[in-house]
Amino acid sequence: MRSVPAAVSSLVLMTALFGPWQPPAHAQGSPELAGGWIITSWTSADGVTDDTPQRGLFVFAATGTYSMMYVLGDETRPTYDGDTMTEAETLAAYGSFVANSGRYTMDGNRFSYEAYMAKDPNYMAEFSAEDRTNAVNVEWSIADGILTLHWLDGFAEGQTATLRRPGQPQGN
Repeated sequence: MRSVPAAVSSLVLMTALFGPWQPPAHAQGSPELAGGWIITSWTSADGVTDDTPQRGLFVFAATGTYSMMYVLGDETRPTYDGDTMTEAETLAAYGSFVANSGRYTMDGNRFSYEAYMAKDPNYMAEFSAEDRTNAVNVEWSIADGILTLHWLDGFAEGQTATLRRPGQPQGN
């Protein structure tokens, strides 16, 4: 069914933001960062910038939970025919898709996020409610309404993303 991927994405987002898992009392988000952000560019670790990236949505709650979903690469994410996908269509559609949700904590111009739920089962399996076993560290800044994220480690180490609020004109 075509609605299954949308339903799974919505479930991941809702689970990350509203439960059943809740961040520990010490988790602290950022009111400035809170809300939805869409990707406007990616810069690779070697300095190559893509100003027309695939879709991506990051959502941060002031309570310290987050959800991020984005598509990697230059190729448009393929669609499929009919009500079900073949194995090849599934791999093509989801191989470039990144999705995870969980908690984040702030430390000045850096935050760490940890995936409670993730498309990558290995990343998700590393989550611990007590320990920060799958934490990824990011430097962030907001200037003129543009959010800049620079990954210090993890899957996207050395990469930088720029994001804006949905509905906000690009460059403002």
